[in-house]
Amino acid sequence: MDKERFREFLYKCYNCNSEFKSSEIVFKCPSCDNLVLIEVPISNVKQIFEKKKLENFWDYRSILPHIDKNYIVSIGEGGTPCRLSKRLGRIWNINDLYFKDETQNPTNSFKDRAAALLVSHARSLNYKKIVCASNGNQGASIAAYASVEGLDCINIIPKKIDVGKKAQMIAYNSKIISHGDYVDEAIEEVKKKEYSDYYQATPEFNPLTIEGQKTISYEIYNQIGNVDGIIIPMGSGGLLISVWKGFKELKSAKIINKIPRMIGVQSQVSSPIVDQLEKNKIELNQSLEADYDSYALGILVKKPFYQDLAINAIKDTNGIALSIPENIMLTAAEELASNEGIFAEPASALTIAALNTLKQQNRISKDDKIVCMITGSGLKTPYVLEALSSRAKTASLGGILSTKLKILSQISLSHENGIYGKKIREILGGISLAAVYQHLKDLEEKDLIKRNKRGKSVYYRITEKGEKVLEALETLIALL
Repeated sequence: MDKERFREFLYKCYNCNSEFKSSEIVFKCPSCDNLVLIEVPISNVKQIFEKKKLENFWDYRSILPHIDKNYIVSIGEGGTPCRLSKRLGRIWNINDLYFKDETQNPTNSFKDRAAALLVSHARSLNYKKIVCASNGNQGASIAAYASVEGLDCINIIPKKIDVGKKAQMIAYNSKIISHGDYVDEAIEEVKKKEYSDYYQATPEFNPLTIEGQKTISYEIYNQIGNVDGIIIPMGSGGLLISVWKGFKELKSAKIINKIPRMIGVQSQVSSPIVDQLEKNKIELNQSLEADYDSYALGILVKKPFYQDLAINAIKDTNGIALSIPENIMLTAAEELASNEGIFAEPASALTIAALNTLKQQNRISKDDKIVCMITGSGLKTPYVLEALSSRAKTASLGGILSTKLKILSQISLSHENGIYGKKIREILGGISLAAVYQHLKDLEEKDLIKRNKRGKSVYYRITEKGEKVLEALETLIALL
């Protein structure tokens, strides 16, 4: 037997703290049936930063589960930039705002990190076939890396999936099986016996996914040093767990003194992790049963696999979980693109909307060092392209409605605190203060906002009618 090929991994259960070794892919604890993650020696973490260069994914090999170098598969993943904000940080008065831009990976998402590790592991075990159930990015990445090695690849996907991600799978010669409306159903399908002789690349059932993705934390520290908070979109909760685990290892190795706050964000259309953390059981039960849709299909999950562990990670870091209305998602994507030159998919745009919300609520200060995760490219979501393109073609009506939408969105984000006109102008940029007040006057006359005076300043808050119109207005702009 080739010892390198069948090398054992050390697993740890984060529920009962039991540890065990196995050469098999394991995701459940044999003692308590809770989730397990793979552990690496802390001595390896200490050694990693002794290297002169840490430029790409495989430069971090020593903190990954061991795979012999002869089996490594790479097409240029990792080493993505952590960009200092050019404009939004100044507009929102945040001095140290960064964007970890994972769109720069080969298939334009953070999942290339996981795919590189999983396909390398499959190759080390001499698998010829690989299967993955996902709602997009992981499936596209696995298909790409499998194609490099000539592995037969099956992607099991839900009906609700971004067309661009499905197109990638087809282009990479993957066989596609559509099952169910949501990714939860696709995940159940991949458990069938007929896939037992395939290498299992479904992220929920292979903890090497977490290991590949945790390199994001190491890169962030290597690129910009200590960080106060990281804003992360949540579907299954796997990315948040990955980033948390990476920083947890850095702290255990005494490279950092404190783990950054984990700030998880979901769409209000589907926010089971946020609902559970806030113990909002009525909303939670409704979200599990309802038939819903979202612009952020990449994180549209009914029953998040890592929910409990994600909640623990948020609590462990004194973090925050929040949900964002769908009607400001495209606006956030547009703001990121027009101000920072990053074209992000809706799930990533949620982090920008969350940042604005938290700043308005004074839950982030101007001196906090914050990183927004940009997980995937907007090029994978054609309807975003169509919506933004249509706005350019309808500059008259579209421009007017778009500006009112932005103003309404900012007022909505301020919640009960309200927001004053000069602050709106500062946030939006590119518009005169007189124009802002004219829009405010129009909105107030239509009972979409209301004012109240505090000292010498007038603050605006959105009305219930305004919230309904905001949602309808966003839909209209997307259709123009």
